[in-house]
Parts: sequence; C-alpha cells; structure tokens
Amino acid sequence: MTSRAMDGCIKCGACVRECPVLLQEGRDRFPGPRRLAVEGPHFNKELSALRSPLELCTTCARCTTVCPSSLPLPEALVEVRRLLFREHPRPEGQERMLANIDGTMRTVLPCGPVTEVLSTGDVLFFPGCIGHGRYPEGISSSLSLIRAAGGRPFAPAGWACCGSPLEKIGDEGRLARVEAHNKAIFRGFDAVVTSCPGCTVQLRKRYGMDPQHIIEHIHGSGRLGRSSFDPRSPPIRVALHSPCHLVRVVGPHTMEMARDLLDMLPGVEVVSTGLEDGCCGGGGGVASARPDVAGRMARQKVQAALQEGAELLLAPCPFCVLNLGRSGRLKVQDLTEFLASRLLTA
Repeated sequence: MTSRAMDGCIKCGACVRECPVLLQEGRDRFPGPRRLAVEGPHFNKELSALRSPLELCTTCARCTTVCPSSLPLPEALVEVRRLLFREHPRPEGQERMLANIDGTMRTVLPCGPVTEVLSTGDVLFFPGCIGHGRYPEGISSSLSLIRAAGGRPFAPAGWACCGSPLEKIGDEGRLARVEAHNKAIFRGFDAVVTSCPGCTVQLRKRYGMDPQHIIEHIHGSGRLGRSSFDPRSPPIRVALHSPCHLVRVVGPHTMEMARDLLDMLPGVEVVSTGLEDGCCGGGGGVASARPDVAGRMARQKVQAALQEGAELLLAPCPFCVLNLGRSGRLKVQDLTEFLASRLLTA
C-alpha cells in the first residue's frame, strides 16, 4: 500500500519542518517522516538499521496535516514497523506492554469502576486498556458525565484492548487476535462511546463501528449547560492540551467542543500556551520504547503551561495524561475527570 502511495511525495520538506520529534531530538537521531516512510520501504535489507529512528515516531499525523499531497505518512511508517517486527525483537519496554495486553485477554473484563455498569443500557461505553488498568478515575468520570447527559451507560463483559498500540508497533499477530475477540463481543453493536482518542480512531477504522469520543457525546447531548456545574467550585487557571489523534484524526471540532464545555464552568480560566496542539510525545509506542524521548517532549508542554501561570493541565485523553504527568511539576488531569468533579450534584 504505502510504497506506491508514497510515490506522490514531491520532497517539499513540509513534513520535516513540522515534525515535533525531529524538532525536539534533531535530524541525527530522527531523520523525519519522509526519510522513514517514503524511503524506508526500499531498504528492506537494512531494516535493523532503521529500528532506532522508527521507534521515535509518535504517529501524531502532523506530517499528513501539512503535506500538500496529503500522503498517509504515519500509516506508511507503521507498515515499515510491521516488516521490522517480523524479523527483529522489540525493546524491553514494549515487551512489557505486550505482556500487559496479553493479560487483558486472559482477564474477564470489565472490572474496577465498570462493575457498576449494568449489562443493559442505552449508551455502549468502551473503557479501554489505559482507563481500565492505569487511570480508573477517568472511567468513573466518563460514566458520571454520560449519566449527567441523560444516558444509561453499559459495557459488555469480555472486551480486550482495541488493538491500537499493537497496530502502531507492527504486531500483526496480536492485533488479529484482539480484533477477532472484540468483534465477537461487539457483534450487533454500532454506536459506542470511548474516553480514549486512540480507541475512538481504532474502533472506527478497524471495526466499522460509529464511535464517539466522550467529549463529542456529552457536548452533542445538549443536556449540559452552565447550570449543570457547581458555582461554588474554587477558581482555577488551566491549560488545555489537544491530543494528536483526537484533533487531527477524529477532527478539530472535538477541541472546539472541549473549550465550549470549559466555558460552562464557573471560575475556570483557560490560558493559552502556544503549544496546545503540540504532541505530548507518548503516542505510537514511544512512551514504552523510548520513555526518555517521551519525557522530554512532555516536559516541554508542561513548561509552556507553567510559564502562563496554569495550575492544572487538562487533556481529553488518558494516555496523554499519563505521559504529561511524567515530570511531576504540574498536576495533569483528564478533562472528563475535571468536568465530573465540578458537576452540581446537590
């Protein structure tokens, strides 16, 4: 697919100039999307030499956004990763991630806060691995917001990882297994709400479902307004991070909705950092394969928020929340958790 598709590259350099990893790490460490995605497929005999730079791409899709030919550069790079995965072992960090995903396949889910969800309802909710395993507060908050928007959330037992991280690192075998497993679980369902942009994209692209991110769902319900939130909540200055897969793949309307929702909250001031749509650094398997790079990119975002006097950094993505929170210099919270914490409950 991608080798032929990449024939449309005019070598203008736009993707190189805009790549956040290249700008952060330098051309010596990461040659950029064009070198890896366009020329990479022609170097099959030298795949092992490409492994280190391939691990650094976050698949943020900024390259495709600025490409005058709209080339699917992240997809091309993932295709090269698939070739590499077949022949070469993964870094230790990704081995741990793969073991964790295998674990979700052996565990009867849902569990944690999702045990409260009835087996029937009118809003199918997909919790996702990150929320289930590492950020349960985000799941509880999503359920509260769905209810506040007038819905009755439910989740079928037995779901596994959506497969997004497996696809990003090129693991075709595990990807096929989790997709077959989940398709059997979700048979008969179409619409679904997720709290993770990666899950939203994956369920649309690979499962043929009609997913909504939680922000789209609660904003589109029309049930929430300024009177839905507690006017006694303390004032606070926040910065807002735009997750790459949410704003560039699901659509820019999602962040417009996020800002609309924040505008409903009494006492909340949203500060501009100039880096709202900058990549957090954790996507595409980078957080597990190269946590040093992911950490440096996250610190840049946190520093920009601190410079503008933000007391809290919000992101409508549990994965971004975890990566941005690496520095520990500023509290980072999922937007859903922040919204739910300010709901008027009495």
